[in-house]
Amino acid sequence: MTFSRSIEYAVHSLIYLAGGGRRAGGKQRSAARPAPILVGEIARAIRVPESYLRKVMQLLARAGLVVSHRGVRGGFSLAQQASRITLRDIVEAIDGSLPTWCCVKEKSRCGEVSCPVSEAFEQARLKMAESLAGITVAQLSTRIAQRADNWLAVTTCF
Repeated sequence: MTFSRSIEYAVHSLIYLAGGGRRAGGKQRSAARPAPILVGEIARAIRVPESYLRKVMQLLARAGLVVSHRGVRGGFSLAQQASRITLRDIVEAIDGSLPTWCCVKEKSRCGEVSCPVSEAFEQARLKMAESLAGITVAQLSTRIAQRADNWLAVTTCF
């Protein structure tokens, strides 16, 4: 199973917002309540297309993970503490839910009341949900900050 590019962009965007908008070289904006960050700045920082990221950020806003600010000082900010936003929240905000198993035999009514294959996939889905719910944006942001002064150095995939 592969997570979508939208989820990847959402995770990196939220990590960037959690860091208060770390600039290249590790500089960070003021530690007090960070100002909203323009989607263009986020897109440049995490090196993704701005038009695509704008759509992702709107999904995150609809899910209550970020707040969209209008006007001259507009942009996006976290809607809640980074320690409360989990990877599960992000996946569900972007894709609507975690993947589920849909058996083709189910449509033809294979007759199994308790299907071992369906049960196995449901257990896997529950374990994935539990695992994703245990990882927060704050934890990821902290781990990235510990690895390098320039967080972009560890978010660039090769």
